[in-house]
Amino acid sequence: MPKVSVIIPSYNCSALVPAAIESVLAQSMRDCEIIVVNDGSTDDTEQVLRPYAEDGRIRYIQQENRGLPGARNAGAQAADCKYLAFLDADDTIVPEALQVMTDATDAANAAWCIIDSFRIRQAGSKEGLEVASSRPPEGDPLLGILRSQYLCRAMFYRRDDFFEVGAYDEAFRYMEDWDLYIRLFEMRKPFVYIDRPLYYYVWREGSIITRRREILAYSEEVCRQHHKRIADAGNSAAAKIYAAQMWHMGRCYLQDHKEYRHALACVKESLAYDVNLARLFHPFIHHVRGLFRSNRASEG
Repeated sequence: MPKVSVIIPSYNCSALVPAAIESVLAQSMRDCEIIVVNDGSTDDTEQVLRPYAEDGRIRYIQQENRGLPGARNAGAQAADCKYLAFLDADDTIVPEALQVMTDATDAANAAWCIIDSFRIRQAGSKEGLEVASSRPPEGDPLLGILRSQYLCRAMFYRRDDFFEVGAYDEAFRYMEDWDLYIRLFEMRKPFVYIDRPLYYYVWREGSIITRRREILAYSEEVCRQHHKRIADAGNSAAAKIYAAQMWHMGRCYLQDHKEYRHALACVKESLAYDVNLARLFHPFIHHVRGLFRSNRASEG
């Protein structure tokens, strides 16, 4: 039984997934296995992965498309190990990543591991690397993660704890990591932070822009599911954070997407949880009301 199962979900990434696999095969730690989940790809992913599966370098799972959270969960369920490491098909890890994360998590008796990452603009290129820090803020880590999805990468989990918190919620096609991190912090699962980039994340500006509306909608769902619940339980600090999040989303709905009714609903929710005078008399409030009235009049 390997100590670590590296799970690589792949959807139409036939050109990129070999590099992800090779980065695991090149690890200094040998006590690991690779599980690749073909999540209903329509490209030649199956043909590309067949040689790896036939010679035993990977365990191969093929399924109908369930989205990234569903593919990760499928790999985790198939794993029989102490630790799970999740690697996206278009990313890679540094050669010592698994050993460093395993040693640190073992030493701290932690349930999960937070790391920094390299952010690169183009797959296959290591030029112009940017280091994205995941350093936790001071204070209550739960309030920190409610305030901001600051974790650039947390890919390493003790398998038992991963399933104890409910694994990935497959209802979230985006922001699934934020949802998981909140549940981990809320259940006070011990973590270890490694102040070192171990993961190469490929950042594609164009794809982020095209997904911006969906990301916003799922971010709102995370807030309404977690922030609101924690605030309603009497946590005054969480209530203020929830109000700030809803205010920000209202501005995004208005300014980026011209969704007046949705913007107004978010603003009203914000003020219901924090009657903040600065927000109450902010020009944005009058702008939302004016646009809402104009839009309603034009519809009439």
